[in-house]
Amino acid sequence: RISFVALVSGYVASSFTPTSHLTLLPSTSRTRLSHNDGVPELDIDSDESSLNSNEALQFTSSKLTSISDRRSMVMSTSLALAALSLSSASSTAATLEELSLGDAKWDNAADAASQSQSIPLSARIVPPSFATYLARFLLHYDEGAGKWWENQSDSFSLLASYEAKKRESKSFSSYTSSIQKGLYNYVSGENESNIKSYSKVRTQYSYLLTSLVDKYGSKEGAIRDIGLLFAMLPPVYQPIEQMLKLDKGVITQTGSNKGSKLDNFTPNFQEDFTLLLPNKYQIQYNDVEKSYKITPNINLFEIGISEEPGVTAISTTFGPLSSKPLVRERSLSLDIYALLGISGGAGCALTHTLVIPLDVVKTRMQTNPGEYNGVFDGAATITKEEGIGALLLGTQATIVGYLWYGISVYPSYAFFKRFIASSLLSPAFAVAHANDVALVAGALASVIASLGLTPLEACRIRAVAQPEIYREAGLIGTSQIIASENEQLGWKTLYAGLPSLMIRQVIFGSVKFLAFERASDAIFSIYPEFRVSTATALGVSLVAGGISGALSSVVSQPADSVLTYVAKDSGGNLSVFDGASKMIREGGVKSLFNGLGSRCVWAGCIIAGQFLLYDVFRAFFGITGEELNQALTLTLDL
Repeated sequence: RISFVALVSGYVASSFTPTSHLTLLPSTSRTRLSHNDGVPELDIDSDESSLNSNEALQFTSSKLTSISDRRSMVMSTSLALAALSLSSASSTAATLEELSLGDAKWDNAADAASQSQSIPLSARIVPPSFATYLARFLLHYDEGAGKWWENQSDSFSLLASYEAKKRESKSFSSYTSSIQKGLYNYVSGENESNIKSYSKVRTQYSYLLTSLVDKYGSKEGAIRDIGLLFAMLPPVYQPIEQMLKLDKGVITQTGSNKGSKLDNFTPNFQEDFTLLLPNKYQIQYNDVEKSYKITPNINLFEIGISEEPGVTAISTTFGPLSSKPLVRERSLSLDIYALLGISGGAGCALTHTLVIPLDVVKTRMQTNPGEYNGVFDGAATITKEEGIGALLLGTQATIVGYLWYGISVYPSYAFFKRFIASSLLSPAFAVAHANDVALVAGALASVIASLGLTPLEACRIRAVAQPEIYREAGLIGTSQIIASENEQLGWKTLYAGLPSLMIRQVIFGSVKFLAFERASDAIFSIYPEFRVSTATALGVSLVAGGISGALSSVVSQPADSVLTYVAKDSGGNLSVFDGASKMIREGGVKSLFNGLGSRCVWAGCIIAGQFLLYDVFRAFFGITGEELNQALTLTLDL
């Protein structure tokens, strides 16, 4: 992959087991479900831990507050990023918005995240088994939901079987959560006024049944599945009057999906969420209890689990149900890109300013190989011979250069990553090759950053390597001197090191973003509780940034050494390949790795600080996590 990125940069540069209905499974990690006049009650222990049972129970889900007043402080700077105003298409198909059951739309995920993540209240009047079976029902009978699920499944088709099933389970779990929350908002009524009234809840379910019959009743098997669905409700909530009106002939008509052709559950029932109950299951009215039940008796299990710290979930007979809704990436507007740029610029400028002394020592070790015995000796020698001020050489060029770097590279990476995945590649290819997409996006973002960083980096290196000439000239004076060294090239002399810097930055930038994302994922997978606290999440950013910086510096070190060597050539006529050849002739291949130790320390500190401050500023502006996502909300239109 790194070779591919280098090539691009070079081109630019020149199990299902039914138990009993609402079964009690006593455990501090499980949801407790019991009967109270036929109404399921939920009591979720606050000290939940993950349920270590069947691996089939693995699934899903994803905090923050919108801070619009802070955004207004910096909107005047958004014109600096006008070129990035193109919005990226969503990776989730919009067909869910065509759901016939109600008005489905995508809202700010931060608003959903600010709501309670517990399930108990909604589970009382919208049982998890009811919600998950309705979710399956819609995947089969609703055209919009069916198309969305087909697209979702297709997007995972190039993944390994286990990973594809895991992602499908997560998608279904979150999708069902959006369905359940929409049902709860409808059944509970305005301001939850219906919660304490069985009759009002029954009335709402009566309207829901009528609507389902009107919208889907003409489809083969739909009436039977609607009857089965409402027979899953506690007797006190069943709309008996409406259920008795269902056509006795049609209600026994079996469905047309691949599962309903069989009399028994298929082995993959909990993996294929489009399957409905097999043929042999019907509904029967009990004259004594005045309610419907499913025959033969089906045992519906509902097991409470913890997906991750702060996120509860329930595993049911018909699939998982998350406490958090379905989310997708939102299209980023100009103001979001501007804020990403400002956050990146501030983070890069601050961190590079703090390590200027280390950067000076690193540059001297590259331009004067063998003169210093390590970083500390270099710092001590420079201070002794030239004064403490020598450790601050090139400050102006460093601040301006990396302010530009942060402003350009972070929003560019966000843009290219979304654009490539949504506009240039098929969903399946983009999902299966997410690492490659990240590498290419990082490479393209680094190309843009290099165009502004190259002349500033040339000035910085001159100021550090030859302070007797450039110390007093300042940034502007140094650039003028360099430009006047070759009358034919003029200002183009400042770009003598562009090929080398671009190759270095492309390799460094692409590896940096990918390594950071994968290191963060690895840490959170081992310590998921770190996601809960902002402080620990920022700590992860710091550690992952350090890992990213060290790895990126090793990969890009040869290009960095050649850049320094070429920039030191006052004529500006030495090409990248000529410079590399000359270095190898004079000092061997090891000369390409001069200063690697100090650069690893420098890069580790720099990138750790960059990502830490980047996330701090993003949090300040309210553009982290859910602020960049949308959550699916459903308003029933009955």
